[in-house]
Amino acid sequence: MQVSLVLELYEKHSQVLNNTLDVDFSDLEFFRRVLSVPDHDPLMYGSYKIDDISNTEIFNKYGFMLDVDRYDCYAGYRQIS
Repeated sequence: MQVSLVLELYEKHSQVLNNTLDVDFSDLEFFRRVLSVPDHDPLMYGSYKIDDISNTEIFNKYGFMLDVDRYDCYAGYRQIS
């Protein structure tokens, strides 16, 4: 098992989980900064909403953009198999 950044995309109106994406290479400190993760969650195990501004910063660093108009998007580190 490994810990990886997981992005969760929920349908805005129904809050049904539509998709999850595992990001193999991620910078914990970058995501902590752009998602304003509180100090009491140093390993970012909570789920943090990706808004328009953080979505742009993620795109500038990683080259992918999430559809934050269609989905409520969240990021957090999770154990994956």
